[in-house]
Amino acid sequence: MEIKTFSPKSHKIKALIYGASWSWKTSFGWTAENVLFASSENGLLSIADKAPAFMEINSLQNLIELRDFLQKWEHKFETLVIDSITEISDIIKADIEKRTWKGMQIQDWGELGREVEKIIKDIKEIDINVIVIAQEMTEKDSDKIAKIVPSLYWKSATKIAYYMDIVWYIFIDKEWIRHMMTSPNERLLTKDRTGKIWNDTEPDFEVWKKLVNEMAIWEWKVLYKTMTQDEIIKEEQKNNYNSYKKALELCSTMDSLKKVFLDISKNKTKISAEQYKNLAWIKDDVKLKIESKENKKKEKKIKKLEEDIKHEEEDYQNSVENPTNTEQFRKWLAKQKEKILRMKNDLKKLQVEDNK
Repeated sequence: MEIKTFSPKSHKIKALIYGASWSWKTSFGWTAENVLFASSENGLLSIADKAPAFMEINSLQNLIELRDFLQKWEHKFETLVIDSITEISDIIKADIEKRTWKGMQIQDWGELGREVEKIIKDIKEIDINVIVIAQEMTEKDSDKIAKIVPSLYWKSATKIAYYMDIVWYIFIDKEWIRHMMTSPNERLLTKDRTGKIWNDTEPDFEVWKKLVNEMAIWEWKVLYKTMTQDEIIKEEQKNNYNSYKKALELCSTMDSLKKVFLDISKNKTKISAEQYKNLAWIKDDVKLKIESKENKKKEKKIKKLEEDIKHEEEDYQNSVENPTNTEQFRKWLAKQKEKILRMKNDLKKLQVEDNK
C-alpha cells in the first residue's frame, strides 16, 4: 500500500457522452488519437471513411474479451470508445431473452443493469482513456420533473455516470448549431469533475486531454508505503540470506564452516529454496579457499621441517666425525639422534595428511 500526493499529470480521462442520434457523438470519439472503437456492426457509419480500428460487440462475452485484451496484452491504443452503450445494452438484453426463452422479468432487468455496470467499471480501471457514448432518453424524477439522461436500462445511467470524470450532453438546436453541456442542470445528467471542461469547450478529445493534464504542477510523491505479507516474507528472507552469506564468508576453518552451515540447514525454512541452494554453493567455494589456505600452511611447515632435519643431521654427522670421548658428549649424541627421529616422524605424518 502507498499513500501518495495526487497529480493528474498522466490521468486517463473517463467520459460519458450522450445525446440524440446524429448529434456528432461518434465523430467526437474519432478526435482521440490511437483510438479503438467497441461498436456494433452499423454503429460507425458516420466515420466509415476514416477506417477506424474497432471490435464488433454482439454479446456480453465480446465486452469481456475486449476488457481482457486491454488489461493483459500490449497494444498501441490510448483511448477506447464504447459506441454506443445503449445499443450494446440492447444486444445484452436480447441475449438474456434468448437464453431464458421469455420476455424480460424483474430479475432479468436487474441482471442486465448489473452486467453493464460491472463491465463499464472494470474497463474504467484499465490504464486507458475511455469515452462511453449513449443515446438520450427522458425520464421523470421523484418530483415528476422531466429530465434528459443517457438511455440505459434499470437505472444504470446514474451509476455509470458516477464512474465518469465528465458527463457531457450534446444537442443540436433548431438552427443546426451544436451545443455541449457539462455544468450542473436540473433537467440534465451532467458533470465535470476536472473543472476544466466547460459548456461548449472545443469538441476535440485531445484538447480535453491537454486541459486536464495542464492541471498537474507537481509529480507523484510517495508519503507512506507499507508492504504486503508476501513482500514482508521476501524482505525477511533477504535479510536472513545476507546474514547467513556473511557468516559463511567469514569462516576461516573447516570446523567453523561446518558449524555455520549446520545452523543454516536447521533454519532453511527462513529462506527460499533458491537462496538455500546459493548458500550451498557459497559454502563449497569457502571450503575450497580454506583447504587451499591450509594446504599452503602444510607445505610451508613441511618445507621448514625438512630444512630443520637437514641442519640437525649435519650437526649430528659433524659431531660423529669429530667425537669427544666424554660421557656428556655421548648423552648429547643419543639425544640428538632421538630428536632427528622424532622430527622425521613428524614430517612423515604431515606428508601423509597432505596426501589424503
